[in-house]
Amino acid sequence: MASSRKVVAKVMEFVLHKYPLINALTLLMLFAERAPSEKEPPIHPRVVYANLVVFLGAGLFMSSNIKRKEAALVYSGQLIYFAYNFYNNPKLHYKEWTRLLLSTRHVGCIGVYLMYSHILDKKKSLLVGRTAEVIIGIYLFASTYLINNTKEIRNAVLLHVVGEDWGRYVITVILTACALSFFSGYFLRDMSVCAAVAIATFTFMVDCDFGFWSLKGLHFWVQARLIGDNLCVCSGLIYFYFHLDNRIKTD
Repeated sequence: MASSRKVVAKVMEFVLHKYPLINALTLLMLFAERAPSEKEPPIHPRVVYANLVVFLGAGLFMSSNIKRKEAALVYSGQLIYFAYNFYNNPKLHYKEWTRLLLSTRHVGCIGVYLMYSHILDKKKSLLVGRTAEVIIGIYLFASTYLINNTKEIRNAVLLHVVGEDWGRYVITVILTACALSFFSGYFLRDMSVCAAVAIATFTFMVDCDFGFWSLKGLHFWVQARLIGDNLCVCSGLIYFYFHLDNRIKTD
């Protein structure tokens, strides 16, 4: 049993190490997919290439077990930039719900890599740990908002999730409970698994229908990035299950 737990933890860590490389590829493909229909790029190519270099560097450093903590922090900073840019850049011409969805998924990845950096930190910085917990809580709350208050995503859930509204209610309750757990800092170990299961279920049942989202106007590589971000978050949450404690209040 102990060996199997170790294998699962190593696999999840492998995904976290390699995801910046995947992110670099999907980002490049996203802009390549948009290029034929645009007169000028939404982000200057030099800025894109500079960020790609940082993504590749962070992934290679983590994969090589060199300065993993620092590489995770740098990668989190890059994700903050893209979360802001995808929401506020008018040249992207994305609808409001698409911008919210892209930014929310990036926020989830930011929280995951901050928490990963905290786990690697021998001094266990309280500031980084609590910041990561709050950011993951924000991501979970934002996800419940999008599921219930955004027409396009709510309709997608009703069409794809078993039980329609009841299925939506179950996902909402689970994600809300997990968000409260991360905000409070208690029962993180158990709630990480609950959140991972709920997010993975939503991703495979709703996000993976590329034909449906194509009809809604999402390009293939936009949807691929959304799926990848959620799977990255799921991998991080499962990794946390093996490295976080169930802190509880004591009198």
